[in-house]
Amino acid sequence: MTRNRHLVSVFAAASLSVFMAHGALAQSSGKGMPTDSPRAYLAVSNGTSATLGETMKLSRTSAHFSLLKGEMKLKFSDVWKSGSDSEFGGDVYQVLNADEFFSLNKGKNGFCDKPVKWVTIKDSSDILGEGAIRVGMLSIADWHKYDANSLGACSADSFQLK
Repeated sequence: MTRNRHLVSVFAAASLSVFMAHGALAQSSGKGMPTDSPRAYLAVSNGTSATLGETMKLSRTSAHFSLLKGEMKLKFSDVWKSGSDSEFGGDVYQVLNADEFFSLNKGKNGFCDKPVKWVTIKDSSDILGEGAIRVGMLSIADWHKYDANSLGACSADSFQLK
């Protein structure tokens, strides 16, 4: 009898592990957060199509906006836990080619008036639906020093995974 209970426990644990692994895979596959490979996103914020374009291609190492020239080269920096009430937060990426990207796009349709040094990417699926993200751009030298009263915020736009 003890042996049977042990086998039942082993099978129950294995079944639960398989179920949880399947749930994790299904959940992560629907997320809009960047992956290693570039994925296409559609602009959903008002005015985004006029400043950045209708589409964005985003990965963990680059961002390209259909209305702008070139691409931002990105390097992951940290996770910013700013809370849900902030326009900025989530994964923070340093823009490695900030000056070059800015010079290619200076003065374009309201694009940032200073080089973008940091890009923040926050999952917005709880607000805008599955696959939605909020992309923020900061021109401040140190993103750790940014708050709602700081200068240095450039844009915050929402996108939906295509």
